[in-house]
Amino acid sequence: MMQNLYIETIDYTCASDYDRDQRNAWKRGTENQERWTAAIQTQYFIVAEVDGNLAGFGSLENGSYIDFMYTSKNYLRQGVAQIIYGQLEARAIELGSMSLTSDVSKTARPFFEKQGFRVVSENTNWVHDVWITNFKMRKELH
Repeated sequence: MMQNLYIETIDYTCASDYDRDQRNAWKRGTENQERWTAAIQTQYFIVAEVDGNLAGFGSLENGSYIDFMYTSKNYLRQGVAQIIYGQLEARAIELGSMSLTSDVSKTARPFFEKQGFRVVSENTNWVHDVWITNFKMRKELH
């Protein structure tokens, strides 16, 4: 179910920032079942549901890295991502983390900037025969 939302979000939400080949390469991340299984077993996940529907999910790896952060196209701009992010940040603080980092898409960058993150670097990654740009971002926690 999370993988379906992941694919839907990349296709719908990221269409203006990434071309079809880039989105197809990115979506191939669902093929790595070992990574998904390991992430679910070892990361702190927040899953948001609205009326029984999966509205979004996010995860915190090692107490300070936001690995997954996806919202269903049906629940964009309704506060779902904000709630998920708030829970992830609260968990990081609870664990004593001094900062949060994430590698975020062009699409997600404005959201993360509103949460107080700043760009550390722009990354260009070779993924399944295409170049995909994202941003390493960081937020100091107080």
